[in-house]
Amino acid sequence: MPRPPCQSRGFTLLELMVTITIVAVLLAIGVPSLHGTIQRNRVSSASNDLLASLAYARTTAIDRGQLISMCPSADGASCTTGGEAYEPGWIVYTYPASTASANKAYDSSSTLLRAVGERAGVSIHAQQTGVITFGAQGQLRPGTALVFLICARDADSGFGTSTAKVPGVHMEVNGSGSAYTKALAAGDPCGS
Repeated sequence: MPRPPCQSRGFTLLELMVTITIVAVLLAIGVPSLHGTIQRNRVSSASNDLLASLAYARTTAIDRGQLISMCPSADGASCTTGGEAYEPGWIVYTYPASTASANKAYDSSSTLLRAVGERAGVSIHAQQTGVITFGAQGQLRPGTALVFLICARDADSGFGTSTAKVPGVHMEVNGSGSAYTKALAAGDPCGS
C-alpha cells in the first residue's frame, strides 16, 4: 500500500518575512500618533483632576459654611512655599471652625480633605502663587481671578508646550468661584 505524501504545516521563510515587514510598517505609522494621543490624554486628565479639586473645595466650603483652601504640595502633607507649580500634586484642606482668616498654609490645626499626587508628562502652573481659598458662599478669598495653564511636556521639569497636535488648557476661576476652560492655541505660552 502506497504512503500518502507528507503535508508540511507552518509558514515558509518568505511568508514570515512579508508578515514582519507589514507589522513594522504599521507600527511605524501608528506609534507616533499613539504618543500624541497619550499626551492629549495626560493634559485632559490633569485639567479634569484640577477642575474637580477646585469644584470639590468650593462645594465643600458651601456645604460646611467654612473656609476651604487648596495649595500645591509635593508630599501630600504640606504646602509648597511660594508654589505656582501644581504638577507635583496639591492638597485641599479646611481650617478649625473658629478660623476667620484664610490663605494660610496647611498646618497641624488644619484638616486634610484631599491629596492629589504627581502628574507626569504635564506642566500645571498657576499664574499666581500662594494658597487658594474659598469662602462659605463659594467665592474666592480674596476675590481675584485665578488662571492655570496645563500643557504637555517631554522633560521632567519646566513649562510644557501647546502645539496643534496637543493643545494646552487655559483654566480660569473667577471671583465668584466659577471655573471654565478653553484650549490654548499652538505656540501660546504655558507658564509665567
